[in-house]
Amino acid sequence: MRDITVFIVEDDPMVLDIHRRFLLSVPGFRVVGTAGNGARALDFLSRTAVDLVILDIFMPEMDGLEVVERLRAVRKSVDVIIISAAHEAGVIKDVVRSGVFDYLVKPFTFERFRAALDAYRDLMRRVQNGQGEFSQEDIDGFFLIRNRKNIRATLPKGLNANMLGRIEELLRNADAPLSADEAATGAGISRVTARRYLEHLVATGKAEMERCYGEVGRPLNKYRLLP
Repeated sequence: MRDITVFIVEDDPMVLDIHRRFLLSVPGFRVVGTAGNGARALDFLSRTAVDLVILDIFMPEMDGLEVVERLRAVRKSVDVIIISAAHEAGVIKDVVRSGVFDYLVKPFTFERFRAALDAYRDLMRRVQNGQGEFSQEDIDGFFLIRNRKNIRATLPKGLNANMLGRIEELLRNADAPLSADEAATGAGISRVTARRYLEHLVATGKAEMERCYGEVGRPLNKYRLLP
């Protein structure tokens, strides 16, 4: 199977470089271009065939959701993985309806990023190698490969399953979302370590983060377990 061609759309140069470096670490993918906003992305995609677009949502001139809408309107044959800080219910609903392949919330881990690319590559391989008609079992395989059960079970270095379970239990039994400080106190670990576990749960789709704004100071990140 040939390399999957990827176009990255991200307005933050530092984040764009992270995306590019991550992609270079995953076999079977090749970056063919980048853009800092939606308008430039559409211009490039109108002239160039690309397999996959890594797309941000909040960008100048044209946001990522409008980019997807325009690609769908002209029936452009391209798949999309969105990577964004947005996690509001309305945004997620619009994203799901647009038919994107996957959605990663910033900040994300390399393991979650690679899981999305591995799932996409495996799906493309199955579809391209197939001939004739597909059975229900075949079709289930195409779609279920995107299920979060396919995210690698191995934990990042420094995390262990027992403590991860403890953090999950704290979130499950909490009356409200917990901060990293609150999770650290409940689990008897440092705040930095607790945050790593919480971010891993977010990256693997088991929890979500919300920013709570007070009257003064920086916003506080809080986490809750998804049903």
